[in-house]
Amino acid sequence: MGHMIRAVIGKENVIRSITERRAYAEMVSLPQSYALIFLNDSLFDDIEETVDMKNTCQYPNLYFLTDSVICFLKEHSAGAQLIYIETDYFGGHGTQAGAFFENGEMKYGPADGNGTVNHLLKLLGVKRHLLKDEFDTLGLYRYSNMDQE
Repeated sequence: MGHMIRAVIGKENVIRSITERRAYAEMVSLPQSYALIFLNDSLFDDIEETVDMKNTCQYPNLYFLTDSVICFLKEHSAGAQLIYIETDYFGGHGTQAGAFFENGEMKYGPADGNGTVNHLLKLLGVKRHLLKDEFDTLGLYRYSNMDQE
C-alpha cells in the first residue's frame, strides 16, 4: 500500500478561509477541528501563476515547496498556524517532509525523515489518542493519494 500526498493542514476556520479565496482548494474536514487542502496539480499551478515568484529550488526534498508556495503559506498563516506536508511511501519505504508556518513565518523546517509529519502535527497542536500517533489520530492514513478528496 502506498501513501503519496501533498497537503496544507490547519484549523478548520483557517483552511476554510483559504478555500473561499482559491477556486481549486477543497477542504477536507479532520478530527479535532482541523482540516486539510490537498496541494493538487490545479491548486499548485494556480498558486504558481498568481504568486509568481522566481523559484530558487531551496528545498530539494520538498519538490512542491517552491518560493511561491512558501509565500502563499506565509500569507495564510498570518495570525494562524499551518503545516505543509509531502509523503511518498510504497511498501513501507519512502519519504516524508514538511514545514511549520506561524504568524506569517516559516517557524520550523523544512524538515524530512522518519517522524517529521507527526512532529509537525504536534507543533500544530494535534492531541494524539492513546496508542495512536498524531497522523493516525487525524485519520490521515485514509488519504493514500490526493484523488481520494
